[in-house]
Amino acid sequence: MKPLLLVALLLLGLETRSSCFAARPNFVVIFSDDHTYRAIGYNNPAVQTPNLDRLAATGLRLDRAFVASPICVASRASIYTGTYPQRHGSVGLSNGAFTQNVVVEKRFTTLPTVLGQAGYHTALYGKSHLGEPTTFGFAEGREIRDPNDAETFAEAEKFLSREAKLGRPFLLWLTPHNPHVPLSAPQRFKDLYKDTAIPLDPNWRESPLLQSFFNQAAAGQIAFRDGPLPIYPNAPAGQTSGPPRSAANMKEVIKAYYADVSCLDEQVGQLVARLKTAGLYENTIIIYLSDNGYHLGNHGLGNKITMHEESVRVPMFIHSPLLPVKAAKSNALVSSLDVFPTLLDLAGVPAPSQLMGKSLRPILAAPSATVREYVVSECVGPPERRVGTGHRMVRTDHFKYILSSSDEEAFFDLRSDAYELKNLIAEPALAGEIARHRAFLHEWMEAVGEKRLPPVAAEENAPPAKARKNRKSQ
Repeated sequence: MKPLLLVALLLLGLETRSSCFAARPNFVVIFSDDHTYRAIGYNNPAVQTPNLDRLAATGLRLDRAFVASPICVASRASIYTGTYPQRHGSVGLSNGAFTQNVVVEKRFTTLPTVLGQAGYHTALYGKSHLGEPTTFGFAEGREIRDPNDAETFAEAEKFLSREAKLGRPFLLWLTPHNPHVPLSAPQRFKDLYKDTAIPLDPNWRESPLLQSFFNQAAAGQIAFRDGPLPIYPNAPAGQTSGPPRSAANMKEVIKAYYADVSCLDEQVGQLVARLKTAGLYENTIIIYLSDNGYHLGNHGLGNKITMHEESVRVPMFIHSPLLPVKAAKSNALVSSLDVFPTLLDLAGVPAPSQLMGKSLRPILAAPSATVREYVVSECVGPPERRVGTGHRMVRTDHFKYILSSSDEEAFFDLRSDAYELKNLIAEPALAGEIARHRAFLHEWMEAVGEKRLPPVAAEENAPPAKARKNRKSQ
């Protein structure tokens, strides 16, 4: 092939790839509740999720996705504002600061507001946690508290039927309840796991260690959020959500949790089928992720709130015929804050200056690409005391630094310790890496306006100014 012809073909290919999103795509975001990254079929063959697996396998899997905060209200307020909890103010389970800062004072512009102003019709159906969706930017929608989400997906089908006739670009944001407790999937989903052998992970414990890293209450306390109530209806006597949990007890809880995930999976499959019959599928981008993970007995914990992988890491993928690269996987560090700038980028809409995430468009074009050097998560346990307290995490390619609610430190090498069992904070050979991660945390604290510093003064460990200036962060 002649060199000039080859160049022309390459340029044509680049032009075609860059124009994939020119037609103002529709967006369907499925933002589930308490879905940990290990509880999906492509990560765990014990979990039956054929529809989610198929969407992920033919789209772009984002295998290292983390939430801005592993607690429901804070996480949801963060994804809609594109900022960390300390910025929008709802750091725990109260939506009061979000309402004041977003609805009343309008200090932050929400994702549905920005897309709405750009000509998108926006809707949220499902579990809001932040009040009625129309109060914070959605054109339509309502809070639905159906524990198995039949009503939520019924509303989604009605929405798609209407929009198919109107031809305008839309954002449909679905917030299913599953797999949040109570674990109450219909019996046919529970039957899927009746004879399934459930292995417990190496970090499973009957009860958590009494250390601040596992604290799920206010800073300075050691308490755990799960109470003595049964975790699903008609659970056998003594089978409760809180520790201590026997191995047999935990395996039954996990089966009930997986049943909820499978129920959700079927509904997602039906939703995609409706997109196709409505003629909307070809121009729609589907994003799946969750508001936070769930421990499922690992580290002796249920619920979330801590900085361990089970709590802060979620399954995430992007699926669409519009994607320039398909059937791909990415190990890039991704934050839930990235959804806001990514959707705006794909829609060709300018981003507001408040955003603290990154557009994932470079990864959509080249799955080996990265958009940041580290990702951060923060969480304060209920009852929340004040902004600037609680757990903090800096996660890099294979290390994790945690600053606990009581300012204790942990450092894990996830290459050799994927289950975070060995705290290496006192390991002399890792002193340089620990210092680097403390500096990352300080940099993030400066960005969100937090006054509390890591235990070692940032000036001792800060990387050179040039490196800080050029770094892709947060």
